[in-house]
Amino acid sequence: MDCAICSRHHDSQRLPFLCPIDARNKIYPNRLQNLKLVLESERLRAEIKSDDNAGYTVVDSLAARRRLAEDRTDEILAAALRLRSDISAARDEIKARSLALARRRSDLASVREGLRDRRARQLRDVDAATQALRLRWKESAKDMACTRAFLCNEAVRLYGFRRSKKPPSGRYDYQIARVPVVDLADMHSLGHDVISTSLAHIAHVLMLVSHYLAIRLPAEITLPHRDYPQPTIFNLAGSYQHSPSSPNSRSPNGTLTPSFLHPPEADSHHVPRPRPLFVDKPLPQLSEEDPATYSFFLEGVTLLAYDIAWLCCSQGVPVGDKGSFEDLCHMSRNLYSFVFEAQRQGFCHVVKPVDTAEEDPSPDEATELQTDWIGRYSHGTNYHSLGSAHGTDFTRSFKLPSPMKLADKLKRKLLGDAPADWEVLDDEAWRAVDEGGKAETGGEAAANGVKTGAVDRDAVKGSQKSETNGWTKVKHKVGIDNL
Repeated sequence: MDCAICSRHHDSQRLPFLCPIDARNKIYPNRLQNLKLVLESERLRAEIKSDDNAGYTVVDSLAARRRLAEDRTDEILAAALRLRSDISAARDEIKARSLALARRRSDLASVREGLRDRRARQLRDVDAATQALRLRWKESAKDMACTRAFLCNEAVRLYGFRRSKKPPSGRYDYQIARVPVVDLADMHSLGHDVISTSLAHIAHVLMLVSHYLAIRLPAEITLPHRDYPQPTIFNLAGSYQHSPSSPNSRSPNGTLTPSFLHPPEADSHHVPRPRPLFVDKPLPQLSEEDPATYSFFLEGVTLLAYDIAWLCCSQGVPVGDKGSFEDLCHMSRNLYSFVFEAQRQGFCHVVKPVDTAEEDPSPDEATELQTDWIGRYSHGTNYHSLGSAHGTDFTRSFKLPSPMKLADKLKRKLLGDAPADWEVLDDEAWRAVDEGGKAETGGEAAANGVKTGAVDRDAVKGSQKSETNGWTKVKHKVGIDNL
């Protein structure tokens, strides 16, 4: 090959290194030989390395297996150690339980030996504690009854309830706040203001007494309240069954109208009507002009008398014959007996119904059942409660007549005992009498009428049938025909 520099052929014998090309050509075979040696060395190194990696993999796998086996062995040994400790703890627990069971067996055996005596002793202790508690309860009930009786007595005394005896007749007159207490049989002879004031005082006193005694009266009384300054009373069926709203309302012109004078509405059967305890005109005039209001008023005063009689019976105060109209409707005497006579006596003997199916009471309980005093029976206490079964039986033993029957008897009595009304004749009637020549018979009838102060109704009817005219004639009572 020619040199690119000297442009001569290569000759290894003559001037071999005259230029770099010659030098390159000189060392090129050695470089090839060196390359072969390097490649062979790399091949041998790769073979050796591959042989070393194969040996290392086997050793590592064997070491890993050994470590796994060691770990598994350690876990098995730990589990075995745990089982040994659990077995030891279970044996200790079994031993402790065995000791506890043995101790309990010994305790039960010792308790079983003295159980009967111990039980009897505990029963005696409980019985003594129960008797002591009942005694304290009884004493507390007695103290409360005495306090209630004192409050009732003081309230009525401060209200000015008095009784005085008339010397000639020996009859007792009762006054409350210096106003005569109404006698139901003589109401026609009293003024309407006296009747209204007396009934208002009685209703107020009765509500105070029932409040102090914590007793719910059978006929609910509504005292004067906002927008209506008059007392009213509900019948037995309508008591405590209405809403707390006022039993009176205003009419379109702004005046107050009692609910018993309202016209019936569609749902009026759900609202009870209170009965008035007041009148704004004399009773004879009211019976002629407004029979409905008159009947409502008589029913109201009868319900008031019924409440007083029921209160007396519930507190052991005698009211006389419970089936007698005069005894039940004598409000003043019953109220006086309740407040003063029962307080002076301290207690009243009342025979209470005893259930034969129950066990025989002790002597103290029998004595307690045979005695009673004001303030003992109440709706507000559990001791001798009127709301209990025994209290219900006790109230049923009163056997008081129905207030409606009492109201009917009162109405018949008032209208039957009412004096006949006199009517003055004018001059035309006198002229007719003079012209007819019948003045003599009329004068005799008039003279008899002036002497007696009243004319028998049969004689009046006979004179009307015979058309005998005198200087007076009797006006026929409207209310009598309605009976």
